[in-house]
Amino acid sequence: MRSLSLYLACTITAGLAADANDWVNIEYVLQQAAAKSTGDTLNAQNTVVSKAGSTAQNGPWTIATKGINPPSGDSRDYLSWAPYHWPDCNWCSKGATHFANPNATVDSPSEEQPDDDSASDEDAEMEDSAAPMARWLVNPRSSSDKRHVFGTHHRMKRVKRMTPLNEPGTVPVQGSSNAAAPVSDGLLTSIIPPSVDLPGTTTSSRVAGTDAPAQAPAKTQTGKSSCTPSPTKSLAPSATWTTCPYIVRDGKVNPDTNTLAGPDAVQGMAQSVLYNAIAYTLHKTSANSQNVAKFIDNFFLSSVTGMHPNVNFGQQVRGPGKDHQVGTFTGILDIRSLVKVVNALQLMRSTKSSDWTPAREQAMSNWMNTYVTWLQGSDIGKQTSTKANNHFTFYTNQVAAAKIFLRDTKGAADTLQHYFTTAFLDQVAQSGEQPFESVRTRPFHYRCFNLEAMITNAKLGDQIGLNLWTAKSKYGATIQTALDYTMSINPKGEDISDIFPLVASIAAAYGDPTGKYASFLQKNAGSYKSQPYWFYSQTAALAHSPAASKSKRDLNDDTVPAERATSVSPSTADISGSGNTTAPALGNESSIPFTCPAVFANATAVEVEDGLYVTCEQLRPFYEIPMGVDSRV
Repeated sequence: MRSLSLYLACTITAGLAADANDWVNIEYVLQQAAAKSTGDTLNAQNTVVSKAGSTAQNGPWTIATKGINPPSGDSRDYLSWAPYHWPDCNWCSKGATHFANPNATVDSPSEEQPDDDSASDEDAEMEDSAAPMARWLVNPRSSSDKRHVFGTHHRMKRVKRMTPLNEPGTVPVQGSSNAAAPVSDGLLTSIIPPSVDLPGTTTSSRVAGTDAPAQAPAKTQTGKSSCTPSPTKSLAPSATWTTCPYIVRDGKVNPDTNTLAGPDAVQGMAQSVLYNAIAYTLHKTSANSQNVAKFIDNFFLSSVTGMHPNVNFGQQVRGPGKDHQVGTFTGILDIRSLVKVVNALQLMRSTKSSDWTPAREQAMSNWMNTYVTWLQGSDIGKQTSTKANNHFTFYTNQVAAAKIFLRDTKGAADTLQHYFTTAFLDQVAQSGEQPFESVRTRPFHYRCFNLEAMITNAKLGDQIGLNLWTAKSKYGATIQTALDYTMSINPKGEDISDIFPLVASIAAAYGDPTGKYASFLQKNAGSYKSQPYWFYSQTAALAHSPAASKSKRDLNDDTVPAERATSVSPSTADISGSGNTTAPALGNESSIPFTCPAVFANATAVEVEDGLYVTCEQLRPFYEIPMGVDSRV
């Protein structure tokens, strides 16, 4: 994006930080606008206003890609492709060139191969690696594992795209012929299968070295399936999408996935809509509110370009047969920035912008109602809601935000409380480690990625009168515990800027009496006070946080109960999991013994990405790591 390039030129260290999922409190922005603040957040406000204009130059956005339709044939259905998958044609007839342009997988190749750092590829940072303490398990899909999208569709089987390391349900052990060779940092090995068997095809070293996006499944291929019948005439490169089986090149992004408009369009639209809504609230410049209305119309409401309210074809794995004509549960992650859209529209409502007309309000309410129904009722959505890692955390972001927009405050509160009383209980170990994330190939990024969603859930709760900041895992850890642990870890080549907005949020929510958060940001992100996240993350914006409660006690010299928003009536204003009120002190780690996460109650292995499974024993070392120790060393 042009605006991102300009931003990087000014502030390289925080280039992608503003693109994290986040929420800025509505009443706080209105108060800042009324006060015409010249305080500590003025530079950050000015950055938001500047970005409102620069990002708007890239709009309006649409998910449609010229010449490429989803399997439904409807260009208004969202489409993205699983980034790690490559065509493995393995023609039965060798030595022949079957494609009109054998070096391409798209019909109109670009002059150069695109990078994998689009807005949807959050974690393209470093090569995959593996840890000796835990090993990975890949299970094939059983024939009974099905997913329904429009009526009846078979669940995509992974047998053709991968070969299990051992028999289904077993874990490779050290010393066995099937065990992946351990290295120092990570669970998953980076195994590059043989080159794609397209006659005359060459693969550039730059593409082979491309790092992986956050939402892409990490798998491996240990053998080839039977050969593909050779065609009798030359085929267009796009014929690979339905003719050839696709194999996984773990951690290597197929550049043709970047030809689809959808993923970048979602992120770009949402970010610009939020910037413009905040800018309008602060300065009442009509161009900003007009931008919001125009972008919402084009992306959601237009009968020609508007996205249908589902993600039936998100992160589709291509290949022959009907099993490859639907999306995967990972595709819902592509729409995570819906939170920003809701944030923006709540500001438009609150300012009573004349551009946010009753007709737009009704149309967007209809869209949002249909989408949240799909999230909660579709097989893809239901599958995502059972995950134990960041997929469910981000899923909760979307459901809660949609319900807030629909004025279903109780539904939003129930959604958030459900997350903090189920999945969250097992997401943070006593040390602050996040086993379901640190077991991944780029642990620093994945820790930050899940923290981003956790914090957004807490901010959404704060908006509707809930104190979710004090929620505790069954090991007594809070979101702050998880941030503190991650902040203490050496990123080892990963992008440290992932954590900057998270540090600012935690400092605002819990306070910074020793100055450790400010010191960290000053050392690593010197310009942090000019970044949008600095404006979003102030104690004044988090009325139900521990820091805000302490400020009230200090002012009144007495204990002041947490305020409750007048629009919310959940059963409790505060919520805590099992464990102590504060995180256990160093040296008391054994006081809370490890137990397998609840998700393993009815399964020996659970899915953390499409086709990637882990066992309780693989995660156990990450739960038992002492506080202050990097579990990946």
